Amino acid sequence: MKHRNSLFAITVVALIALSSMLVWAQTGGASEWKKRVFDQIASGARPQPGENIEAARPAIELSVAQQGGIGDILARQKNALIGAWDLTLTFSDGSQVKSTLNIFPGRVDGEGSALHAAEATLLLPSPTTPEQGAWQHNGGLQFIASYRGYAVDEKFEHPFGKIGFRHAITLDADQQAFTGRAVFEVIDASGEVVFSDNVQTRGVRQRAVAP
Repeated sequence: MKHRNSLFAITVVALIALSSMLVWAQTGGASEWKKRVFDQIASGARPQPGENIEAARPAIELSVAQQGGIGDILARQKNALIGAWDLTLTFSDGSQVKSTLNIFPGRVDGEGSALHAAEATLLLPSPTTPEQGAWQHNGGLQFIASYRGYAVDEKFEHPFGKIGFRHAITLDADQQAFTGRAVFEVIDASGEVVFSDNVQTRGVRQRAVAP
């Protein structure tokens, strides 16, 4: 019996250690990515030009439009992005960062506000606030969004500038996930873009979980 209890205790400890290592690896990856970005900024290297983000406006197939009438289809598509999304951001060097994107309705259909926060948001060397901005419907299941947040120095004493994303999004047909591409930019206090990168995005719709 004592032998079984010892084996069980060892197994539990091993599982806890493994879980801790996985959490550390995810956070450490985000931390290393952020450090590389700001090391490059400090080196004075010029940023690569970002893409001109503009989603295409695809034609609606007649077979889809006939389901409930084209007016109903178009009305639903305009607000299809609204909700909370779990994102995976893949930067050009292969680094991945997890984040959350919240999309809120606006004063009219097809536009509104956006709130974005990443696991790297508060990490050094330059902590940032969650990014805020706007989104709009761009035809079919295509959307664009742009959002920016403020950055401070590692001592939380002085403003550094801003970080931001310009994002083109294509919802899947079931509207439960999306793929996208974005331009990530770091902007200094004078308004100059000091770092830019092209990002691939994948979003999965969040669902409420009961207690």
